[in-house]
Amino acid sequence: MIFRPYDPVKDRQAVHQLWQEIHWIDREDKEDIRYMDIFLGASKSLVAEVNGAAECLVSSAPGNILHLENEHSMAAVIAVTTSLVARKQGLASRLTAQLIAEDAAQGFSTSALGMFEQGYYSRLGFGTGPYEHQVRFNPARLNVTTKAGVPLRLTEKDHPDIHQSLMKRWRAHGGVQLFPSEFTHAELGLTDNPCGFGYKDSSGELTYIIWGDMKSEYGPFKISAIAYRDRIQLLELLALIKNLSDQLYLVTLMEPFHLQLQDLLVEPFKGMNTTSGGKYVEIIRAEAFWQLRINDLVACLCDTHLPNRSTLSSNLTLTDPISQFLDTEQSWQGISGEYTIHLGENCEAQVDHSKGLPLLEASVGGFSRLWLGCASANAIAIAGEISAAQALLDSLEKTLALPLPKTGWEF
Repeated sequence: MIFRPYDPVKDRQAVHQLWQEIHWIDREDKEDIRYMDIFLGASKSLVAEVNGAAECLVSSAPGNILHLENEHSMAAVIAVTTSLVARKQGLASRLTAQLIAEDAAQGFSTSALGMFEQGYYSRLGFGTGPYEHQVRFNPARLNVTTKAGVPLRLTEKDHPDIHQSLMKRWRAHGGVQLFPSEFTHAELGLTDNPCGFGYKDSSGELTYIIWGDMKSEYGPFKISAIAYRDRIQLLELLALIKNLSDQLYLVTLMEPFHLQLQDLLVEPFKGMNTTSGGKYVEIIRAEAFWQLRINDLVACLCDTHLPNRSTLSSNLTLTDPISQFLDTEQSWQGISGEYTIHLGENCEAQVDHSKGLPLLEASVGGFSRLWLGCASANAIAIAGEISAAQALLDSLEKTLALPLPKTGWEF
């Protein structure tokens, strides 16, 4: 088994077969192959070669994540795929660990990914994000008085403008940007039944959009991307969705950071009860499906600021399980170690413990959750990912009382 960078000349046919085999792309659709190549061309990818062929592929894309008002570099692991002939060989774990190590060595202070199941990527130091709310609703139930203008119809050919609207959207704590526009191009192209609408400003710039998959005549319309720059634009997009209710019975939307969508639904409980078990069931589903880990504790805390907080100092013993998946010659071996941390207006991490401070013991996944505000200190402690005296846990809850992070970008 050989781990090496993806070679588009040598590996192209093998990875096409891999993705077709696991049904990430349609074997009969040549356009799927074209968009896969665009996707890989914009990504950093590694393969595991088994018996002369690439049988496992992992890819990442550069981006960043917002912690309150401060940007932190982030490498998003956007694909982890193993062929059916190479399962249960440990390839995906080891190859993903190597990719993270290379990204970390190149200066990405965090890594993030979407998980297929709870626990698998915890072995690589990832901590689970907060619940995201997927809302399935009849658009006729939207209670918005804003009048929507006539939108532009968007297609995959508008990918440069759509990407810019996503990059410039109104973000909040935890908001993510993925830099390669080719990634957006590929995602739009791989949408099965594409349907998109948007609006331009007076200068001709596309500023707010929705994009998704329109499964059939009556829906569901699964919205996978939404971008807006202020409250007014968000309300107009919701009004536009409401206008579709003369045909659509169901819209599926990941709840945007800036609203609690149930507030804008007429009789939501009646809708859930009367449609239960039906084809167009209305429901609000909570699911934590993305994870994040810190790759450079010193860099992350240096760029973290907690306004109007008194400084809380403690010792930190950090355990990073990723090292067991890395070869010894890898320059970055995770961030296990002893630190002194200061959390407040100006946060800081220093190597080694300091005398007289309380001790926090944490996995890197647990501390990453704590830092980003994915869950409370006590909740993370109950999960066994951090350990400290109760007084320190209570102080951490007050100091790290943050808005729930929402990425606003599926990856």
